[in-house]
Amino acid sequence: MAVFLNKSLMDVHPRELAGMVKDIPTLPVIYQQLFQMMQDPDYSVPKVSDLIAQDQALSTKILHLVNSAFYGYSKQINTISRAVVILGFRAVRSAALAISVFDYFKDEGESCGVDMKDFWVHSIAVATTCKVLAEQAKLAQQEEAFVVGLLHDVGKLIEKRYFADDFADLCRAAQEQHLTWYGGEQLLFQINHATIGKAVFRAWDFPSTVVDAIHYHHEPEKAGTVPQAAALAHVADYVAYQMRLGAPGAYPPATCSPAALKVLGLTEAQTTDLHDRIREELESSLQILQLLE
Repeated sequence: MAVFLNKSLMDVHPRELAGMVKDIPTLPVIYQQLFQMMQDPDYSVPKVSDLIAQDQALSTKILHLVNSAFYGYSKQINTISRAVVILGFRAVRSAALAISVFDYFKDEGESCGVDMKDFWVHSIAVATTCKVLAEQAKLAQQEEAFVVGLLHDVGKLIEKRYFADDFADLCRAAQEQHLTWYGGEQLLFQINHATIGKAVFRAWDFPSTVVDAIHYHHEPEKAGTVPQAAALAHVADYVAYQMRLGAPGAYPPATCSPAALKVLGLTEAQTTDLHDRIREELESSLQILQLLE
């Protein structure tokens, strides 16, 4: 970690990130193998199931997640192979992606007034809202949208773990000057949590659609390759704050991007009408917090 120990976010240029994230420990080998296998067009259900079965803890967590209300399957799914067949490859991959990141940060403690439970509640709220908005806008790949929402702020956790002094300075500035986290980053640093998230997830070989949507969730109008996913994350983040389910440590955004709403074919008033439905879905989605235990 020598590179990080000698750096401040105030001195880091975006071009340096690709080299710096090499100092961040990668995910366990089984996740890397799983992601590679899932990107192989010649994958087979038995091969995927056998690989996941090698790790009992991972198998248990994937089954817990795919049996949550998010996936909406009424009957209990008891095996990974059945999960792949019934829910599809993307759904199981999305579950594995989410679990891998939860495991990586599960021991992260509170600091500078940022409570980790509140952080993950916000993340789950954004993920759930992504799902509801995707349904409302009749968009495909809702499980991937859920993962983007769940992981959109992970760059903040990288800041917290590896740039603790800068993280504390940003918390203080945001609270004293009533700034959003992103707004504070723009004032203090050359990079932000979305850019950091992009670099880390790319280094971890996450799907490019997930990486790019996380990268552009604060600037959805720039997301040329994934306009819908970035728009979902942006609008869902805004809606979560409106519902008082915002991320800890900073102030809520004042506006929602009209361009993002247009991409989704929604109005801000329509997102407000969805609050009750989101809360109902969130009640079930919060079961995911058990994965941190």
